[in-house]
Amino acid sequence: MLRRLWTIVQKEIIDNLRDRRSVGNALFAVLINPLLYVVLFGFLNRTFSEQAERPLSLPVLGAANAPNLVQFLDQNNVDITEAPADAEEAVRRGDLAVVLVIPDDFGESFTRGAPAQVRLLVDDSNQSGSFAASRAQSLINQYSNQIGSLRLLARGISPAVSNAVPVEWVSTTAGTADGVDSAVLNLLPVVMMTAVFYGGFYLAVDATAGERERKSLEPLLLNPVPRREFVIGKFLAVFAFTLLATFLATALFLVLLGIPQVQQFTNIQLNVGWGVILAAVGLIIPVAFMAVALEMLVASYARSVKEAQTYTQLIAFAGFLPSLFLSVLPIRPQEWMYLIPTIGQLYFITDMSRGLPLDTMQVAACSLLTAAIGAAALLATMRLYNREQIILGKATA
Repeated sequence: MLRRLWTIVQKEIIDNLRDRRSVGNALFAVLINPLLYVVLFGFLNRTFSEQAERPLSLPVLGAANAPNLVQFLDQNNVDITEAPADAEEAVRRGDLAVVLVIPDDFGESFTRGAPAQVRLLVDDSNQSGSFAASRAQSLINQYSNQIGSLRLLARGISPAVSNAVPVEWVSTTAGTADGVDSAVLNLLPVVMMTAVFYGGFYLAVDATAGERERKSLEPLLLNPVPRREFVIGKFLAVFAFTLLATFLATALFLVLLGIPQVQQFTNIQLNVGWGVILAAVGLIIPVAFMAVALEMLVASYARSVKEAQTYTQLIAFAGFLPSLFLSVLPIRPQEWMYLIPTIGQLYFITDMSRGLPLDTMQVAACSLLTAAIGAAALLATMRLYNREQIILGKATA
């Protein structure tokens, strides 16, 4: 039996490698995601870093009313410019990102020690101006705190009195330097889930509905070999390619982020060892087993290649979509969530990449449940192949 299985696996691998375009499309769809994520987050992080270091151009209306505040802003890398008379309309049109308005009674209120309010004109719908507005507000708050401390000192009161509960921000994330690095690390399960559900997508369709449409399935099934062995052989071929694509996507994503030139370009300092890569691939193996089995089941059930592609795309989309949402949503995982296929593996990989210990029983339970779903799908595929209608593309009859 093992010899026959190996022969079938070889046949499927050779058939798939002959169609270089399909294999290339499968690998391209999987490997382009890590590149896109690295480039996207690299540009975002680099843009924010450059904007933080670049002088802030801040139009001010009524600068003569608060010369000390204007001087403070000028000393903190802010280029003060004169705002137009129709400043509010200029911000609404998008000509200006933010405008600081200092009212005429600012000096009088400031001298009396009363709150001297200023206004920041910002268009909340203009995302390009949000960073400039936040930076301007932060500097004004610094100036306000500095003046408040001086007023307390003038009255013989320590400024520490106003800071009753100081907060020290301590990051406990292993291997990351800041929030951006943590966000990038959260994308690791997304990259892996995408590779698992799309890595063998084309091959699963081609080995089932594609072979039937090419009229090569009937001669294959005429051989004196149990049909379940043909299903297992096709499954193993697609499964092997899926694992290869998953390993390549995972390694590419993490290796790219570890290259000094890429770190310099993206300003993301993230180094993950090969042990984490191999362990992450090991955790995702049950999901790959389930994904390939489900894709082969729906592709065998379909009447044509186009129908099979539609069904398998839905399976793939439903498979990796939870990882995409949960990687960005601030949801604290509950105990029961670790037992759900794909979601459990998502949290396992995230916890492991952050250096947290894994619960062996949880990993085993989730892996067994995921593999059980894959085994049920594989058995259902074998039942379809035992029907004569499978040759005509009428497995539902």
